[in-house]
Amino acid sequence: MDTKNTILSQKDLALLEAIVLKYGRVVTVAQIQAVIGEFGSNGAIRKRVAQMSKAGWLIRLKKGLYLVVTDISSLGFSDTSELVIAQALQNDSYVSFESALQHYSMFDQLLARIDSISVKVTKTYNVLQTTYSFLKIKDDLYFGYTEETLGNQKVKIAEKEKAILDMLYFRSTDYVITLTLEKLREYKDQFDFKKLKNYAAKYSLSMIRKVGFLLDQIGIDTSDLLSLSESSKKSHNKLTKTSDLYSTKWHLYYDSHLIG
Repeated sequence: MDTKNTILSQKDLALLEAIVLKYGRVVTVAQIQAVIGEFGSNGAIRKRVAQMSKAGWLIRLKKGLYLVVTDISSLGFSDTSELVIAQALQNDSYVSFESALQHYSMFDQLLARIDSISVKVTKTYNVLQTTYSFLKIKDDLYFGYTEETLGNQKVKIAEKEKAILDMLYFRSTDYVITLTLEKLREYKDQFDFKKLKNYAAKYSLSMIRKVGFLLDQIGIDTSDLLSLSESSKKSHNKLTKTSDLYSTKWHLYYDSHLIG
């Protein structure tokens, strides 16, 4: 991100620090104006906001929402948690997928996209070098998250079990199935499989079968899910779009190259 002016006066620095101290790094225009009003006349507020935004000290996230920068070394990128930014972009959402797993130290690759689950319309924002994706889910599947404080701001983050289910629900691809099995095996002692199965039971029959089949691969008892799966023996589902081998136990087509 290019900026035309990286010089910040002591007065403006004090102003930005006051905003951060009172409201955090992600703030609304109204919050900025509330603090600026303490430093100058109302007539100068809009001009001050425009000047600091043009210089890069206020980064526009979306209409009416800004990220505050107070360190010259961070101009052009954000030193604020991407999870905080995601929450601010859409309050009625929780961070999920790999981003949630990364929060629990279960995923260590650099992410160019932060995926969140929302009850609102599907939407995407591009902020600096990161894409923030919000995927709409049915109201009865909007659960399984906790609220944590990062910095001084609240962020809703999927529980690790719900993050796995969200990935399977929205993107049952080769990559997701492989990643899911890898994480379930690698962190087997950290997952609450009773919770995972109870959560899975709230989804469709297709999801129950997928989860049951995958848990079989890592030696987890799936008798409870199997009893739910057998409620409709005439139907069948696919693990991925290319699945061609059939599991009579789960009435599910799967891919041989994904299962060890």
